[in-house]
Amino acid sequence: MKGLTEQLEAASDRPDLTPLIDCVFLLLLFFVVTAVFVEESNLFRIELPKAERPELREVKDVTVVTISRGGQFAIGQQFVAEDQLWNHLSALHAERPIRTLIIKGDRNSPYEKVILATDMARALDVPEISWAVEQK
Repeated sequence: MKGLTEQLEAASDRPDLTPLIDCVFLLLLFFVVTAVFVEESNLFRIELPKAERPELREVKDVTVVTISRGGQFAIGQQFVAEDQLWNHLSALHAERPIRTLIIKGDRNSPYEKVILATDMARALDVPEISWAVEQK
């Protein structure tokens, strides 16, 4: 059995980097996961209108049309000009039929823009159209 001095002499002066590497990988994983969530947020900031009794639903496989305060449109994570909105929606619908369309308009967006998106969804025979609101 080796004595304490022999053990100390045999040990290297280099620190063990394994815990440090573990911490770095955990931090990297944390930032990658949060970056994905940040990426899923809207392209522009909107304030949803408030409702007393909103209907809560669990929806899957939805298409979201976002309308900004200034009346600009976005479908998912892509800006869309108003004159191109019909083309984008109909192309999406032809590629994979839209089952649920959620219109997420800012509370101060022009009402005309919300009606335009609703009319286009009805023209495409989208079975379910919902409007995103915030609970009071």
